[in-house]
Amino acid sequence: MILRSVPWVLGVIFAATILGLSAAGLKNLAAGQYDTAAMMFLFGPVFMGIFFAVFVRRDDLILDRSRNLLELRHATVRGRRKIRHDLHHLSRAMVQTNHSNDGETYRVALVLDGGMDAGIHPVTEVYTGGTGAQRTVDVINAWLAMDVDSGQRQA
Repeated sequence: MILRSVPWVLGVIFAATILGLSAAGLKNLAAGQYDTAAMMFLFGPVFMGIFFAVFVRRDDLILDRSRNLLELRHATVRGRRKIRHDLHHLSRAMVQTNHSNDGETYRVALVLDGGMDAGIHPVTEVYTGGTGAQRTVDVINAWLAMDVDSGQRQA
């Protein structure tokens, strides 16, 4: 099973902002407004590029019974990282909740009950609103409960 989290909307928003501010900077540069053009290029490509590099991250969770593999892959413009565990150490998935003045946000975490990395490991760094984390946890736990030989859930 492969579960993937890709922040397409956030990436598109940052990219569109970079392009828009760059175009405005070019327009101001052509009009001879050098100070305004410099500010547009500073806030567009530079700052928005930094935000893009920090906040846009793809997370993949791979659960493979045939290879006894649990693998978390994280990719950003700064590079890729891969974390591997034995699948048999995964006991369940759970929802972690962040309480704030603005309400509650959630993320998926994996509970490993064995090995050197026993404990709770978040799948993503960020918390989000909505029911996506709970739905993902339900899918992971149902997959873990499935009887491989019959394709049915275990009691």
